[in-house]
Amino acid sequence: MELRTDLDLKLDMDLVLWCQGDDPSGRIQRGEQVELNGELLAQARQLIQPAFVYDVFPLVEVQDDAVVLDGQARFHGHLLADRFVLAEEVALALCTIGGGLEEQVSVYRTQGEETRAILLDGIGTAAVGRLAEIAHDLIRAEAAGRGWKASAAFQPGQIDWPLEDHGVFFHLLMAETLGLTLGSNHLMVPSKSVSLAVGLGEEMLPLAMERACKHCAVRNECRFRRD
Repeated sequence: MELRTDLDLKLDMDLVLWCQGDDPSGRIQRGEQVELNGELLAQARQLIQPAFVYDVFPLVEVQDDAVVLDGQARFHGHLLADRFVLAEEVALALCTIGGGLEEQVSVYRTQGEETRAILLDGIGTAAVGRLAEIAHDLIRAEAAGRGWKASAAFQPGQIDWPLEDHGVFFHLLMAETLGLTLGSNHLMVPSKSVSLAVGLGEEMLPLAMERACKHCAVRNECRFRRD
């Protein structure tokens, strides 16, 4: 199991604007949004504490509606089982940027600074998305070093994978080292955190994000979908 904290997310304005969407607050023009983002990005860099833990586990069995790892840890879902049927191992990761940014978002909302709150929250979305990409790229590189391939990254809440399976991540990985907890709704706290499961194997078929999005339950509302 490895913990990574020495990370430069390299957030740029194009990524931030993409995550925020056009005129997200309904109150400012794009030029004003860019100007305010410059200030908020500087603030965000002081608030964000990016880190992730990951490890690789043998895949024992793929059933019709479940993926069973070593130690009988079990993930549920027909589509997940279908995606991992050729995997030999599964890499799991927990990623977070910490709670500092969302605490500042709450402060802005309390002060009535809704525009700043919305834009800073969008910067947090960009940051945790970039962090997940870094974790996935590392897993893919390690797989390639063994002559293996890696799948797209999946997480509970996507396709038909229930959020309750976040508990497996917390059981197998050092979630406490990241300051992560699980809420009663099985969502992670701090909220700017993501989990990743990646299938690994010699015959593993990389899954294009366009196909992954096709099976996602929130594809019609998601700003990040790939059509």
